[in-house]
Amino acid sequence: MERAPRSPLIRTETRHCIWSDCGAPPLDGTVLHVWTWNLDVDQRRLSRYEEVLSTEEWRRVRRYASHLPARRFIVRRGMLRCILGQYLDQPPQDVRFVYNPHGKPLLAPEISTDLHFSLSDSGVLAVLGVGIGEPPGIDIERLRPIPLAGGRESHDLPPREVENFERVAEPELSHEFLRAWTRREATAKAEGAGLQLLSGKVDLDDLAVLQAHDSDEASAHRKRGCHLHQLALPEGYVGSLATRQKLLEICYCFLD
Repeated sequence: MERAPRSPLIRTETRHCIWSDCGAPPLDGTVLHVWTWNLDVDQRRLSRYEEVLSTEEWRRVRRYASHLPARRFIVRRGMLRCILGQYLDQPPQDVRFVYNPHGKPLLAPEISTDLHFSLSDSGVLAVLGVGIGEPPGIDIERLRPIPLAGGRESHDLPPREVENFERVAEPELSHEFLRAWTRREATAKAEGAGLQLLSGKVDLDDLAVLQAHDSDEASAHRKRGCHLHQLALPEGYVGSLATRQKLLEICYCFLD
């Protein structure tokens, strides 16, 4: 595995590895693994994931009104189980989850581990952050036009934030908005509050930080007691990672 070139402003190393069924790479409190996979898979892989879902997860599958979202949910949760099962040395179907009051999934308390995770998906991409110690928060968004003009009230933006975004032209406007949004959501998830914390608002400071450090793929900044990292994702996506402990390395793991 080769290390990516390091920028003088980047405090966190990044490296890349390929998914292997022989086991997950080692973890410690200074390293966090970021797994990425495509939610659109062939029937063979889909069948594999169908076999590991719980009864409760199958109830959720049946609630989807159309086939594609249901199929992607199966892949998202099935792959989550496969990856966590590697770390826990358990069959994927034996991994059990509970949910906090805000709906965030957690490993069941009978699993004696300090392993924590955060899952996000958008479009065809799913991203999972796995670490030891404090729970991480991760969030991604597919790049797309955001109808802020003429519809800003739907985002519940304060007047000063509206003025800030008005100074940015498309396509940068939607790009910067989504980057700022993922920072807020990642921070909320790290706090265990999920989307409940956001109340639809993007903080002006988020956008200012992003504009000042746009060139640093893995630059870390402090917000609400969290270290914030801009994720290195496939083209067409932006994302953020929030951790309470300072990371020395982010390992990006990809499905082969």
